[in-house]
Amino acid sequence: MIVMNRIKPSWVGSLCLTILLFFLCACSITAGNQTTSAQAGAGATGATATEKQIAQAVFQAINQSRTKSGLPALTWSTALSNSARQHDLAMQAANTLSHQLPGEAALGDRERQQGINWSWAAENIGETTDQTVNGALGLHQAMMSEQPPDDGHRQNILTTSGTIVGIAILLDQQHGQLWLTEDFAQV
Repeated sequence: MIVMNRIKPSWVGSLCLTILLFFLCACSITAGNQTTSAQAGAGATGATATEKQIAQAVFQAINQSRTKSGLPALTWSTALSNSARQHDLAMQAANTLSHQLPGEAALGDRERQQGINWSWAAENIGETTDQTVNGALGLHQAMMSEQPPDDGHRQNILTTSGTIVGIAILLDQQHGQLWLTEDFAQV
């Protein structure tokens, strides 16, 4: 089952929430009992050193947010970061923020293609014109500032189901965007 969480703007503050809608989207899915071991590593295949550094900063911010909420840290997964990188490349090619683009495999299938046999999976995506670590951390802060019932990104970050995460950043000079994908799973 796939659950897509979107921000539902209210009339008061609708401009800010509408802007967030364009920059953020969260998705989670669950399946039967399938298990495998996660791969650990430092970054997605094909990512530049700067993109890997920004992804690591987001990873640290996610685990800091989890610690503040009394939750254990997530473990880095190179396989999930490769899944996230492939999705960033697809969004860049289409110049569209979306969980699934035409001709692209669904989230669970993308994760399985990287060797992750998940029992729970989720994804956060975002984009910003600030192509620095501050831009990526700003997306993280926006996700953590979400309020129920429109807090799908925050729920994915603070999951009690997931144990691993892979993060990819794509600095897109052609479109002037920083693309962010965070893939979560439990194996």
